[in-house]
Amino acid sequence: MIKLISIVFYVSLLLSCGNTNSISKVEKINDDIMRLHDEAMSKSSYILKLKKITNNKLDSLSNLSLKDTFQHLSAELYRADRAMLDWMHQYNEPNMKSDTAEKYLQEQLVEIKKVHTLTFKSIQNAERILDEK
Repeated sequence: MIKLISIVFYVSLLLSCGNTNSISKVEKINDDIMRLHDEAMSKSSYILKLKKITNNKLDSLSNLSLKDTFQHLSAELYRADRAMLDWMHQYNEPNMKSDTAEKYLQEQLVEIKKVHTLTFKSIQNAERILDEK
């Protein structure tokens, strides 16, 4: 009887350790998602400021080539802002203990990386173009 209890104890201990590693992996992925979100989200008001500056310049341009450049830039800034809003709207933090949490969070990590890249790329492009013109 004692052997049986010992075996059950050790098996449950091993299973719980495996689950802990899985949960900490899921939590790490979630932390990465939140870090990328926070970095990109912190630039939201700056994107809106750049978009306003871009649109003001666009309204005063007569050169069609420059106008096209500024229209493209305005659209890129809009896409970056919209991508963040869309991502936040669809994101639902899962139960970290669920069997599907890791898969869902891996997918969300891919998506928020796209948003993060778009955010910083659009800012970089806007700063470059606005400094040149």
